[in-house]
Amino acid sequence: MREISINDLGGKLKSMILNPDPVDEDIVIRDESQNEILGVVISSEAYEFFLRAIEEEEDRLDSESIEEFHLERK
Repeated sequence: MREISINDLGGKLKSMILNPDPVDEDIVIRDESQNEILGVVISSEAYEFFLRAIEEEEDRLDSESIEEFHLERK
C-alpha cells in the first residue's frame, strides 16, 4: 500500500478528509476530461470492513479447497 501524509494534500481534499461530520461519504477522484474514476478515498471504518470481508472470503475459499482435496484423495 502506498501512503501519503495529510500535509501533502491540497486544501480541498484535506478539508474533505478532515471534515468531522463526513456523513460516511466516500471521496471520488475523477478525471473530468475522460469522465473516469481515478481513485476513491474511503473512511477508515469502511477500509477495516472491506479487509475483514476479504479475509472471511479467503478463509471460506481455503476451507472449500481443503474439503475438495480430501474428497479427491478418498
